[in-house]
Amino acid sequence: MAEVEPPLQRWWIQPPFPDETLRSVVNRAAELYECPPTRLWECLNWDDPQPFGEVESPSVETLRRMAAAIGMRSPDLSAHRLPHAPWLLAPLADEVYCPMCWDEDQRRGDPLWTRRGWRRVLCTRCPTHGCALHLRPEHRAKWPAPGALDFPALAEHEQRILELIAEFGETLERSLYAGAPWPEELRGSPHTARQMLLKVSFNMNTVRDLPLTKCVQTSGNMARYIHGPLHNQEPVKALRWDAYRKIADPAIRRASLWITAWELMRERPDDLSPGWSRLPSHVEDMIWRK
Repeated sequence: MAEVEPPLQRWWIQPPFPDETLRSVVNRAAELYECPPTRLWECLNWDDPQPFGEVESPSVETLRRMAAAIGMRSPDLSAHRLPHAPWLLAPLADEVYCPMCWDEDQRRGDPLWTRRGWRRVLCTRCPTHGCALHLRPEHRAKWPAPGALDFPALAEHEQRILELIAEFGETLERSLYAGAPWPEELRGSPHTARQMLLKVSFNMNTVRDLPLTKCVQTSGNMARYIHGPLHNQEPVKALRWDAYRKIADPAIRRASLWITAWELMRERPDDLSPGWSRLPSHVEDMIWRK
């Protein structure tokens, strides 16, 4: 019996929300049809012999098929693409969300959707609310009911630390990728800062160990927002920015941004310290070494 070509797919979901990522759209459709997102994506492109691209940056033909499945024009859908770029998180590091945005989604009765603005690797707060971004819960059951958000109480100096980290990340982003001048109150350069982020984020030892982000000292409430990785890492053979882009957890990226900001600040108030007035000399030499 000859194989019958399946009809054109139609996903009966709401069209993309403003600033929604394409992966978020696919995830919403997969949730509706109770199948893995990868399976839905493969079915959409089952008869295409050409590479159909990554979900966030699909080929032209794949984008056309996806637009037809949603019931919209492909040029309109194209605005939601996130092409590969060094200022964005890696394609699969998309487990980031803003609690306030998702709480508003729930109260409106909308599905929970991922904003493109959350995907900037040096951005650790929501562009809309200024709220600290979080790693998405694995299970929907862990998400609080609408209007039931419970943020831990932070002291004034703790709030200033989060502000320092967020502003430093955004300053570095503007200098690295938009050509903004490097602030006079910071030592080094944007490229020094980026290299320092890598050195504190990965194991620079010769044996399995934790990176320097393990050294940050936070209170109980701040540990929710800032911490190093939980497990030992293998030593890195080469420091690569693409590896940093794969760090989805904003809390881990905050730890590296905090250390780097502190090391580059010309004037350092004690209450903004990551737990030390100065790193041990051998550690500081390692960070500053070319």
